[in-house]
Amino acid sequence: MFKWQAIDIIRWENPSSELLVWKWPQNLDEIKNNSSLIVDPGLAAIFVHNGKIESIQEESWKWSLETDNIPFISSLKNVMSWFETHDKAQIYFVKTNQITNQKWGTPNSVTYIDPIYDFPVELRAFWNLSFRVVNIENFWLNYVANKSEVLIDDIRMLLVDRISQTIATLFAKKKVSYNEVDAHTVDLAKDLTEATKEDFLKIGLELTDFRIEDINFTEKTEQYIDTVVSKKAQVAWVNATKNIDNEAMANYSQLEQLDAMKKAAESGWSAWDMMGAWIWMAMWMNMGNQMNYGNNNSKKEESLEDKLTKIKNLLDKGLIDKDDYEKKKDEILANM
Repeated sequence: MFKWQAIDIIRWENPSSELLVWKWPQNLDEIKNNSSLIVDPGLAAIFVHNGKIESIQEESWKWSLETDNIPFISSLKNVMSWFETHDKAQIYFVKTNQITNQKWGTPNSVTYIDPIYDFPVELRAFWNLSFRVVNIENFWLNYVANKSEVLIDDIRMLLVDRISQTIATLFAKKKVSYNEVDAHTVDLAKDLTEATKEDFLKIGLELTDFRIEDINFTEKTEQYIDTVVSKKAQVAWVNATKNIDNEAMANYSQLEQLDAMKKAAESGWSAWDMMGAWIWMAMWMNMGNQMNYGNNNSKKEESLEDKLTKIKNLLDKGLIDKDDYEKKKDEILANM
């Protein structure tokens, strides 16, 4: 039935850790009548004729081409009984076990607008993923085609590209601010897995595990963050000092001045250095006085003239009538 009948075992022996798909290299016209097909655990065999999948064998076992009648062997026998050239028929092996511990990250920084502080966040995410081939036919048709081998790294890069395209949209949709990213890595990983699931199934793949292990920001984003933190601190400082009265600020300034002079004397400062320190402390005290003057001034009661001017303006603008004006004027003058 076969021309040379030299080969007695069809098998992917010692599969390379770098390969996901491997084409059996021998010519099919060299197979013996009593040859065996061996499919080891974690593998599947694909029989292709004229670019079309004739049969897939996913069960692990050893079968005899002469006696066994599984669909894979039957298809092989039928084609080999009348084939014209070995170039029209090939056997491929594909790993179907879980490919684990694939570490990678975004090739370039991902950008989205911070939902709270409204500045562009540029970040890089690093993850650990595992995947497997769940639909061999889809995987063959949409990716393998007639490649003689497929590297695991090729598939990892394919997954990375799809994830990277989705991650910016997801971060923006989730409205995660820069300072909350670390607390949401588990949820984000689950959402990314779900968001890419349909696309991966179209090519016969499934993410079986996906974990975000680290996220860091670009230098530009770090500068934005430093600015935000600095401004927040300034606002907090102003809010904390707005209720300090003039006497308390003066006492504090004097204590600061004395403490600075004491430390200067202990450090052996020169007279010139001491003068500089006195000037600095005087500026500090003046700033405190100005702050309290502003607070006190804002609380100062309106003068009689201001009150009368205000109601006269209301009359001139037609917002109150003559009777209302006279009544309010009498009230103000009665409180003199």
